[in-house]
Parts: sequence; structure tokens; C-alpha cells
Amino acid sequence: MRNYLAEDVLNCDMLHLMELYRNSLGDGGSLDATIELLKCTSVLIRNCRDSRPITDISDDRLKDNHFAMDWFVHWENSVKNNATIKNKEKCLISHQTRQDIISAVLGFEELCLYKLKKSNASIIPSKINSDVIENIFCQQRTLHNGANSNPTYLGYCHSINSVILGQASVSKKSYTGGVEEIQKQYCPSKKVCCYTG
Repeated sequence: MRNYLAEDVLNCDMLHLMELYRNSLGDGGSLDATIELLKCTSVLIRNCRDSRPITDISDDRLKDNHFAMDWFVHWENSVKNNATIKNKEKCLISHQTRQDIISAVLGFEELCLYKLKKSNASIIPSKINSDVIENIFCQQRTLHNGANSNPTYLGYCHSINSVILGQASVSKKSYTGGVEEIQKQYCPSKKVCCYTG
């Protein structure tokens, strides 16, 4: 639910609406920063939802994603380096969201590099599912500033093993076959043979 809401308020429709609103104000300079943010978020959303395959590493969508990520990094650096801003974190999106944007863009870029270098297969951005990776990030965040204020290495290992063993890399949401096929392949049901002599 939250993802759909985030997409609705950060996509190209909202960008178009804000540009029209700025034009209707006459002097809408106060909306310039918001529109700049929406330009980057709408590119990321559009490219993540794109069902056209990526067949070459020079695909413009990868460059657009990288440009959007660079914009977020530049925004963070400009706020952190501005001596007049006292409470810098209030001027930025959350630290976790910034990390997620960077890791998603770089991770997808690396996936494309690896896949396109090793095979002739293409990658369809809308079919990529990051649920397993998200679960690992959640476990790592609890170490940094989460449920356990004094984590141990052993506790972290148990948590990560639970995530790894309990998840499949393909989920029902990714339109690529579902978890059932993977479970059949790696966890066949036990059959008991009865000999009746």
C-alpha cells in the first residue's frame, strides 16, 4: 500500500501536475526544487516499471537511473557541506531511503553488467524482485539502530540464516514462475515406498 502511494506522489503524473501548477502561479520559483526532485523520482519509477527488455549496457534507462542517483548524492552533499543549515537531517530524506536508492541503482546496474556480459539474455526491469535483498537490509538495519541495542555476531548470523533459508529468490510478485517451482525443484515431497510382498 505504501509503495503504491509513494509511486502516485512521486511519478511522472505528479511531475506534470506540479509543472502545470508552477506555470499557473506565474512566478512559481518556490516549486523549482520540488520539481527537480520529482524529475528524478519519476525517472526511477518509470524505469523500474518498464517492461521493455534491457539488451545492452549502453541502454539510456541505466544512464537515467545513474543520473537520478547522482542527483540524490549531490543533494545530500550540498546539505551536509552547507554551514548555515543547523539540522541537516531535516533537510533530507531519511538516511535509509538514501542508502536504498543508491544500492538499488548500483545493484541493478551491476546485475545488468553481469548478466549481459555472461549471456545473451535480456533483463526486464519490471520483473526484477528485491524482496530477499530487502529482508537482508532490514536485518542489517536492526544491527545499526534497531530492535537490538547490543547485537552480537552470533545473533546476526542466526537472523541472516533465517532470512536466507526462509526466502526464495523468485517470489509470486515477480511474474517469473513463482516460489512453488523453486520449491519443487529443491524440496521434492517425500514419498514413502511400501513393499507388499
